[in-house]
Amino acid sequence: MAGDDEVSASISLNSHDTALCVILPAQHSERIDQLRSLYDKAWGRWPPHVNIIYPFVNPELLHQAKDRIQTKLSKIPDLTNLQVHLGKVGTFSHRDNHTISLQERDDVELSSLELLRTVALEALGRSATPYTFHLTIGQSEDKSESSRNFLADKAQLLPKVDFVVPELAILIRERAPTQPMAQSCMRLWGTIPLRKGLGLPMLPEFWLSSGGERVSNGDLVQSHYVDRIVRCATTYQYNHALSKWSPYERERPLPVSPPHLRISSYNVLIDSVHPPDQDRFPLLLKNLLSKVAMADILVLQEVSDHFLSYLLSEPQVARLSQVYTYCTHAPPSQSDIDSLPSLRNVAILSRFPFKWTIVPFSRRHKAAAIARFQMRDSSEPSKIQTYAVAGIHLTCGLTDGSVAAKKTQLQNLMTYLEQNHPKDSWIIAGDFNLTTSTHTIDKALSDMSITQQTASTLSGIETRLRNAGFLDAWSVARLSALESTYEAAVELYDGEQGATFNPMENQLAAAISGTSRNRPQRYDRILMRSQGMLHIVAFNDFGRPEVVNGHQVVASEHSGVRAIFATASQAQERPSISSLGLGDRLLEQEHASSGLVDLAALEEALSAHNMIPSEEERQGRKAAFALLETILQGKVAPGPENAITVPFVVVPVGSYALDVWDAGSDIDCLCIGRISSKTFFQLARQRIRRVAPHVRLIRRVDANSGTMLELTVNGINVDLQYCPAAQIVERWSDVPTLDRSDPIFNLSMLSLRKLKPFRDITFIKRSLPSLHAFQLAYRCIKLWAVQHGIYSSKFGYLGGIHITLMLARVCKYLTQDASTVTLPDILATFFHHYANFDWKNEIVYDGFFHQKVPRYQRSAKEPMVVLGYHSPNSNVAHTSTGAGLSIIGEELHEAYQRLTQDGMTWTQFFGPSESGNVFVPRFLTSHDSFAKIDLQYWGKSLAKGKGLVGWIESRCLLLLVEISKAILGYKIQIWPARFRHRDSASELSAEFEVCYLIGLSRPTGPEFSLSGEEKESARSTLENIIVRFVSQLRRDEKNYDESTSCVAVSLVKPSEVADLVLDSRDWGDYDTEEDLDSDSDDDLDDDTEENAQSATTLPYQPHNAKSVPNNIPKSKLRPASDVLSRLRWDPSLDPSDYIVGYEDRFLGPKEMPLDRWKSDVSEDEFIPMHRVLWFRRKGNGEVVWDRRARNDKVFGRGVGWDVKEADA
Repeated sequence: MAGDDEVSASISLNSHDTALCVILPAQHSERIDQLRSLYDKAWGRWPPHVNIIYPFVNPELLHQAKDRIQTKLSKIPDLTNLQVHLGKVGTFSHRDNHTISLQERDDVELSSLELLRTVALEALGRSATPYTFHLTIGQSEDKSESSRNFLADKAQLLPKVDFVVPELAILIRERAPTQPMAQSCMRLWGTIPLRKGLGLPMLPEFWLSSGGERVSNGDLVQSHYVDRIVRCATTYQYNHALSKWSPYERERPLPVSPPHLRISSYNVLIDSVHPPDQDRFPLLLKNLLSKVAMADILVLQEVSDHFLSYLLSEPQVARLSQVYTYCTHAPPSQSDIDSLPSLRNVAILSRFPFKWTIVPFSRRHKAAAIARFQMRDSSEPSKIQTYAVAGIHLTCGLTDGSVAAKKTQLQNLMTYLEQNHPKDSWIIAGDFNLTTSTHTIDKALSDMSITQQTASTLSGIETRLRNAGFLDAWSVARLSALESTYEAAVELYDGEQGATFNPMENQLAAAISGTSRNRPQRYDRILMRSQGMLHIVAFNDFGRPEVVNGHQVVASEHSGVRAIFATASQAQERPSISSLGLGDRLLEQEHASSGLVDLAALEEALSAHNMIPSEEERQGRKAAFALLETILQGKVAPGPENAITVPFVVVPVGSYALDVWDAGSDIDCLCIGRISSKTFFQLARQRIRRVAPHVRLIRRVDANSGTMLELTVNGINVDLQYCPAAQIVERWSDVPTLDRSDPIFNLSMLSLRKLKPFRDITFIKRSLPSLHAFQLAYRCIKLWAVQHGIYSSKFGYLGGIHITLMLARVCKYLTQDASTVTLPDILATFFHHYANFDWKNEIVYDGFFHQKVPRYQRSAKEPMVVLGYHSPNSNVAHTSTGAGLSIIGEELHEAYQRLTQDGMTWTQFFGPSESGNVFVPRFLTSHDSFAKIDLQYWGKSLAKGKGLVGWIESRCLLLLVEISKAILGYKIQIWPARFRHRDSASELSAEFEVCYLIGLSRPTGPEFSLSGEEKESARSTLENIIVRFVSQLRRDEKNYDESTSCVAVSLVKPSEVADLVLDSRDWGDYDTEEDLDSDSDDDLDDDTEENAQSATTLPYQPHNAKSVPNNIPKSKLRPASDVLSRLRWDPSLDPSDYIVGYEDRFLGPKEMPLDRWKSDVSEDEFIPMHRVLWFRRKGNGEVVWDRRARNDKVFGRGVGWDVKEADA
């Protein structure tokens, strides 16, 4: 009896440091632990288990408890087949969340777990109590029903858990004395086998070893082990025969690498936890199957169980599997497939087979999917190309913690790639969640939402990626204008170009970010480390919002991105872009003084010098351009010429198009149409004159690029050019993105020359890494050039187009070759690079566009060659001179020295604005003598005054060149502006007396000393040059009128120019009576080719008067009025059977039925008879009278043959 009393004595069950449980067998643990690792806070400390008794006995009583339970169980006849069936999802509610678990199925009649619990309690002297046996899957994120149901759905997708219980496990908590219980681990103390006579080995503690090494923190053991390890995963292949996804077994031979590898990335958005919103699924599928999204490898982010089941199941999979046969995951809706591990998952789909690995990050639910592709080289089958494609979705948010997490995640990823794929090509695609907008970062700093260290971390991430050899596909493609991404309609800050997340235009993005005022971000990227096997050839986005029936339709808050890479031999054949067009000296990043980092101070300095337009000036320019566009399209004033509808495209070019203009800049405007140049300018002048005085015609200029009209629109100077190109107008919306080799550009040289500025500027804007940085740098360089007297292409110096091409090239190369580039560093690099450029042997061109050295035959008269982009390829610096280039080089070198000087500020660099241009007095005192070109003008015509000034300025360069040839070694400098005496005629005077100055300085040093005789000889040579120059000017009767002007040239001393100041007056008054619309426009652009291709298609083509045969009689032709009268009034003829051909002043040859012809001059549609070209029959098209062919079948030509006889 004593023994029975001892056995039946009760043992207290109040210790949370021990547990009696059933541990899942290994074949079930892996799938369960995939979910537990993400959702169960006890994962890594507890095994996947079902508690039998918990809390259990105190640790010191474990031996006694084990013996009692084992003795009690030994008396039960058969415990070898205790079945456990888990499959029902259950929940326990807590204060802050819910616990989701697997419980015994409802169809279980006799619970083995209940039996084991009852026996164990009896052995410990305790009575059986109700208990819910469960295997914990995890805890919901919060108390919400949607969060609970989401995790419950995942548990429901787990396969049924059926197993035989081999033994009971006793767990004991291991912890340091001061460690909280929740941070301690449960170790295996012992087991109680249920099979008699079978000594089972000790169960391994796999729940502890699965995490790898233990992390220690001093003497304490942390809450868990380094729990998430890299593991290989199963690739699935779609089996068309079985209509299901099955594990892929590697096949031989390897697939052949395609010539171009297309990779797409798309964040498909989970906008609700549970129940999932499936309304967007068809839109997402439509985007994924669109032509612009089609890829060889597709990386998806935020993939849910429901979306993947929709995507990879019938009927969608019938379409999708035609493109993507392999996938990292199979649809959870398939009966033998588990749920996806997280709410937001990364999935990779592909045309090609692959193996893949999961690389977990420190934060739960964050991991990279690394797919490894092996393919045979198409040109060398024995050569294997290997690509490691990483799909990622980094932590979101702009906070100190989230940015630090992103940095760590990328570091972990790159460490894995370096260790496991050192020789492979790498591609990282996905949602990086890196804030790119400088405006957003600056605002976060000012709001103290992030620290300066976090802002530096963001910049450091970009540097780390670049230093690791990664190229951003968007950035590289943009440098060569190979990307076709949508640009927002709003003004963008740096880092917002190419945005894939734009709350300002995407309603879903606005809803998620909480406001539509948040700035665009380029979160989604595709990065590449080539290893010589890949080359970026194109980039585009897809999935942008659409408007349907007035409502925005959008599938995701992100747009997708796609990059296209040339592979293997194609990639190797491409030249190295970073070494193109730099001459013998590679472009290296230079660093400006640290005192110049304040961009606010820079903008303040530029504004003080009137280099940044005010909002009022911007609105004025915008209104002027809109008014001119409306006038040219005939939408303003009524008039007979406006009754004719002629389609025109009106676009800005030059500084206004690039938005680098200032208050003194003109608006350069290009009009493109279908009619001839001659007709356009006639039409334009008539339409413009009807709206005077808002728009005034100043003069017509016959420039190198063709005819141009100088106008003022609302007081703003406008230069208007015209390009005849019918097919360009017809496909205008496509033109900015068309490939340069498109047949649409098979135009005449004249039209290509006119169109070139627009095409070049479009390329520049599309390819610049930062348009805002370029614009600020441009304004700085222009202000510097103006101040130092080297801004004027007509005088052989730098012009706007020079600065544009030279600066764009520097910006792009710096972005390609440097880690981070600040605006002061861009300027320092610009000045340093071109100050040391080998102008004699090298040419400036954009290697990103040309790819190889352009074919350009420079002449000996071109000391400086700067090439643009599109054909015809001409030197924009064709007016440069050796003397001018020498001056430019000196100024560039001095600017670099000043920019890198310690303590330099923007105010010091540009000088105070209130003191004017301090470099003009320096010019007037820095030369030994001057060649002074005096010009007087007393005419009244503004057009003639401007023409005279332009002509004189174009001749000054000739004088400078002649002087340079005659006196070698001299420093010769012309100031690119006109001067007047300080006390001469006032600004309002009607008479103008000005001069231009060419400074002459003798070379210094004993080797250059001249004797008195040599000095006199040099002076005599100069005087002879001047006499010839003046004589040539005065003999030019077309440009020089001695009745209204006078020109003279002399050699003067510095003291004689000391009182000169710059002159900026307009020459003459605007003359409304001045005739710019003469009937003789033969000197307008010769665009016969365009006129022919754009002429109205007519059944009858008129004869060219120049090609009329000589044998046609020269007898007098009956006038058109006689023919018209006879056709109208002869009773034997029907006027409705005839058509009149006539010359339209604007559209060329046209036709109308004879019965609609108006002969009354009071009629609006009246057309003078001298513009009638022919009459012909409607029925058979026979021409009965032709003015140019001198053909008359109405009255005949002296043989009595008339139209009635012809009818017979």
